[in-house]
Amino acid sequence: MCLSSYRPLGWKGYHSEGRILRTLFAYLFFDVLFLYIPNIFQTPYQTCPLDLHTDAFYPSRISEINARLNEISNGSAATLIRQIWDQHHERQTCVVGLDWTYALEDLLEIADCFPPAALSTIMKVMSQEYAQRGGGVPDLFLWRCTSDVDASPGEVMFSEVKSENDRLSDTQRMWIDVLSGAGVKVELCHAVAKEVRVRAA
Repeated sequence: MCLSSYRPLGWKGYHSEGRILRTLFAYLFFDVLFLYIPNIFQTPYQTCPLDLHTDAFYPSRISEINARLNEISNGSAATLIRQIWDQHHERQTCVVGLDWTYALEDLLEIADCFPPAALSTIMKVMSQEYAQRGGGVPDLFLWRCTSDVDASPGEVMFSEVKSENDRLSDTQRMWIDVLSGAGVKVELCHAVAKEVRVRAA
């Protein structure tokens, strides 16, 4: 219902909560996730390094992560996503957080619409606090392409859906702070039922 209210305004979107950010992280940091570090991979069936959900992940790969964040800041996100799609989509390699059901065309549009510096900032937070950032991402992820060649390719927005008596949790507030601090628009969408249907017993 809420997604449909955004469509007339030109927005495309997913009800994804944290899934879209985890998917983007997996695409953009695929090679960093599988970087060789002693004792981090103990079986060939792991979908992520053993230290991903610990404080050790970021400092152990700080130079590689910062180099990737620079690439993202310089607008390379779409190129990185396409490379991983071309290499791994056919066999749908199991990688932590990566949801292969997202269409490549949507991911490339999202990468083009996402301000590069904002995407880099959000990905840095995830690389530093992957475990703690598993929940609290706003319910809806939205993007809108623009046709004006003099403007940016588009814009992105997150929307947290709440019923009349719902309140924001602490984890939701933390994510809203991260997103808005990165310059990404966040809305609070209040869903109000126009009618209540009662089923017959």
